[in-house]
Amino acid sequence: MAAGEVSHSFKIKNSGGGPVVVNKIYTSCMCTTAILNKGGNKSGPFGMPGHGSDTRLKETIGPGEEAEIEVVFDPAAHGPEGTGLIKRVVYAETDSEAAPKLQLTFEANVTP
Repeated sequence: MAAGEVSHSFKIKNSGGGPVVVNKIYTSCMCTTAILNKGGNKSGPFGMPGHGSDTRLKETIGPGEEAEIEVVFDPAAHGPEGTGLIKRVVYAETDSEAAPKLQLTFEANVTP
């Protein structure tokens, strides 16, 4: 907690033959946000639905294109009692039949 927010970027790639539209990005907890970065253009931050964050998006990723989803976790968001092992998920919903809902998962051991 004392060190502040922690971030990690997940690379995603459209390995299919046609474009894929990312329609929505959201997180499993309000302590986590996500930003989509495609070619230097950033969208977000996206958070937990119902907590003031718009999760809708219309970003097309062409065949062979890559993008990054930067995930930021605030270990202090749950206060001093929010210590111990945590598991959070970032979801990205697409129009792809092969991968309609991506789940990016991370775990952390939160210490004071």
